[in-house]
Amino acid sequence: MDEILIGLQLLALLGIGGLFLIRKYLFSYSSEKGKNLATKEDIEEITRKVEEIKTEYLGEIERLKVELSVLSRKHDILLDEKVRVFKKLQKRLVDFKKYCEAALGSYGDRGEFHPNLEVLDKDIDKASLQHITALHEIVQEDFIFLSEESRRILSELRGNCSIMCSMELAIHGNEDNPEIMSSAPSVYEGAMSNIDNCLQSLYEELKFPSNEK
Repeated sequence: MDEILIGLQLLALLGIGGLFLIRKYLFSYSSEKGKNLATKEDIEEITRKVEEIKTEYLGEIERLKVELSVLSRKHDILLDEKVRVFKKLQKRLVDFKKYCEAALGSYGDRGEFHPNLEVLDKDIDKASLQHITALHEIVQEDFIFLSEESRRILSELRGNCSIMCSMELAIHGNEDNPEIMSSAPSVYEGAMSNIDNCLQSLYEELKFPSNEK
């Protein structure tokens, strides 16, 4: 009888111990399962956020690409217009210089091979006022494509050459006045120098890319 009781007690203890082990195992399993589930959810959340950031980043990149493309297009159009205006100014300034060169040959002793007003191309104006007026009209027509510095340069040229207009008015009808005739060459030489400086300054204003480092 005692042996049976002892056996039953042992079985009870073993049962209790087994239940405890099973409970511990189940708790450990559930805890680990919960951790794994939590880790999986965390990874999914992190992945979702990464994808959202990636989408926003790619969207921002595309937006910047569009803005840069538009800006580049505007810059190209502006540069094209500036080049167009520069060509108009260049043509007029070169003709102005040719006129000054020919006038220099007419009012000064420059030799038989020096150009004069008689051999000047027919499409080139024969008076400084016409050249100055034409330059002023270009500035008015293409005002928005000229920088403030370019307008200043052209205004300065017109101011420096305005004395030619007064001189030429004085010359007409006073060709025999030696004082007026003797002053003409230096005026035209100064005008040619001013025109060269103006052309160089306008070219630099275009800000073409340079290969120099």
